[in-house]
Amino acid sequence: MTKLLTSLLVSGLLLAGSAAVHAEDAAPGMPEHGARMMDPAKRDAMMAKHMQALHDKLKIQPNQEAAWQTFAASMKPEKMEKPPMSDKATAPQRMEDMMQRQQAHMQQRLDALKAFYAQLTPEQQKIMDQMHGPRGKEPRHKKGAPPANG
Repeated sequence: MTKLLTSLLVSGLLLAGSAAVHAEDAAPGMPEHGARMMDPAKRDAMMAKHMQALHDKLKIQPNQEAAWQTFAASMKPEKMEKPPMSDKATAPQRMEDMMQRQQAHMQQRLDALKAFYAQLTPEQQKIMDQMHGPRGKEPRHKKGAPPANG
């Protein structure tokens, strides 16, 4: 009986300790626990690697390089500069301004993608469609399971 009680007590303490660790509040302006921001240098390196892999997989031809460069430049993250805003703007006005800036940036990305996509051969378009499928990722499947159809 004592072993059971001791085991339950130790388990309870471990559970309480782990709950306390996860309950810590993030400092103001910091991401929530578990939602860590990626180091910008690492993010840029990872994106460059992804873009180079896409370039290689698509086998970009010299006549497609200009459209590729425009597309690749449009995919870079938007600089996080403080937007010009009036101190008198209301919260809804600020959100609307932010939405309009983001929509303009996404429109530039879409225009660059369309121009680039138009330069691709049908085979390259198929590769591009597969790589940027649902959820923006290549189709994947669990280890040992056949790929999903569709």
